[in-house]
Amino acid sequence: MKKLMTMAGTALLSASAADLCFGANGSQLTAYGAKAAGMGGASVAFPQDAIAAASNPAGMAEVGSRLDGDLQFLYVKSRTQFMSEDNEHHGQRYAPVVEFGINYQVDEKLSLGFSTAASGVLFRYNDALLPNPNLDRAKGALLQVVGLPTLAYKVSDRLSLGISLALAAQRFEAQGIPIPGTDEGFPAHGAKYSFGTGWRAGALWKANDWVSFGAMYAPKIKMSKLDEYKQDLLSTVAGSIDMPEQYAFGVAVRPTDRLTLALDWQHISWQNVDAYHELFGWRSQDVFRLGGAYALTPQWTVRTGYSTTRRQYGSDFATQNALLVGINPNAVTLGATRSFRNGSELTFGYEYDLDADVKGTGPSTGTKISTNMGFVTVGYGWKF
Repeated sequence: MKKLMTMAGTALLSASAADLCFGANGSQLTAYGAKAAGMGGASVAFPQDAIAAASNPAGMAEVGSRLDGDLQFLYVKSRTQFMSEDNEHHGQRYAPVVEFGINYQVDEKLSLGFSTAASGVLFRYNDALLPNPNLDRAKGALLQVVGLPTLAYKVSDRLSLGISLALAAQRFEAQGIPIPGTDEGFPAHGAKYSFGTGWRAGALWKANDWVSFGAMYAPKIKMSKLDEYKQDLLSTVAGSIDMPEQYAFGVAVRPTDRLTLALDWQHISWQNVDAYHELFGWRSQDVFRLGGAYALTPQWTVRTGYSTTRRQYGSDFATQNALLVGINPNAVTLGATRSFRNGSELTFGYEYDLDADVKGTGPSTGTKISTNMGFVTVGYGWKF
């Protein structure tokens, strides 16, 4: 047991960002609006609401004056064999994720708006990861939200450009991490907060009446240090967890007046952020999202989608990621919107992340993580 404690402490010390819950939407549960959620997140070239700046700031030039608010309910269940098949742990969590957007069409060309982009989640096991009375129950959270004040401009009837200021905030908490070589755990510092600023920009080009192309770029956001945690868990990365660079390209095709198909490719540079790459062994990801929207009637629109990527780390790093249970690289989605005469809309969506597991190899032999997760979305929109 002493040897197991030492090995576990060494592994989890390098996995100190604790309980993120990542899935197929870029390895990160990211809110892109209720309508986009129903299409697997495909939205770079197909803006549908005032949360469009989260995926492409230029899209705000196309949605008109409107207000949107969504609530996502996440569920995640995990079963983990930690370093031995005889040391099994279970956990589950339910959590709300809120997103919001508002846009004002100043004139035919200029619009001003504000969107939010939320990501991360929380998770906890039912007990400590090792049978040691000195260890707390393993749990934690990394919640992130980016506020996006946005200016979008129609250069022409075909081309729109947009730029957003990115105002980022994080809430981080972790406990139950063993100290290498001892029977003790790192102190639980509770929830701490960090902040950062950045930007993102985008373009949207309507090649003709039936096909559009979109592009977005967001550089890495340097986050401030997380007090207390920078003295122990995050000491090797200067106490901060930066938000990674990302860029995306998308195409939307409208073969009929009722049907729109959208395809996105997004690249997330986890490998260029020390807190993810050096501590967890994370690699950069390419995420592919395919979605469709069909107008059944003037009042009803239905959506479906699929997203896929590779897992954010190799099986050799399973032990380091024992608290990062979101390993599901593939997801399917469904959604529907009901429009009303007063300009309001009600949207429902559901995402199911296909069951997945990772079995550790090499230094992670003995660790196995199995996860089931998904979320339900309810959204309200109002055109004014």
